[in-house]
Amino acid sequence: MKPEKKALEMTDNKKAVFELLKAESPVKLPDLKEKAGLSNKKWDKAIKGLTKKNVVRMENTDAGLLVTLQ
Repeated sequence: MKPEKKALEMTDNKKAVFELLKAESPVKLPDLKEKAGLSNKKWDKAIKGLTKKNVVRMENTDAGLLVTLQ
């Protein structure tokens, strides 16, 4: 039997970033940060939490840093 997948627990800040990415992905990092409207500390915790759980991926391209929903 396969173990049950646990639902990913998200804070309000992570949910806000996730919802923005659902609407538009990939998006440039500075644009996403501006749309989220979070303080630097809250933004950092939210984006690190999402990348750690493999929900989003950061890519360095010629166009700049892109954040993509996985």
